[in-house]
Amino acid sequence: MTCHNGPKLSDNNFYNIGLNTEDKGRQAVTGEEGDLGRIRTPGLYGITHTAPYMRDGSLATLEEVIDYYDRGGDNHLNKSFFMQKFMSPLGLTDQEKADLLAFLKTLGGEPPVFTKPELP
Repeated sequence: MTCHNGPKLSDNNFYNIGLNTEDKGRQAVTGEEGDLGRIRTPGLYGITHTAPYMRDGSLATLEEVIDYYDRGGDNHLNKSFFMQKFMSPLGLTDQEKADLLAFLKTLGGEPPVFTKPELP
């Protein structure tokens, strides 16, 4: 709710969510040590059509994403304060996980259909 808010269900800020990966995230652009592993919060609309999840594609399902956040993420050296303080671990019940999954599925919508224009 903190990061995925607003009309796009994203605060458009950059966070290190604890994902252990070689991806430098925002640091690749800024060169700042504090930006190591930080990525922009993605919007959630259409989420059911964007698997695999996480910036490295390491999680195949939304259930795996929910479990990842429930355990508080991985232990990346630059993990954001918010992840360390408030999401480590969440301790969701099976019912809360099922409810969260059902909510995320409502954000899926229909995938866009693109038709190649015909040339004259």
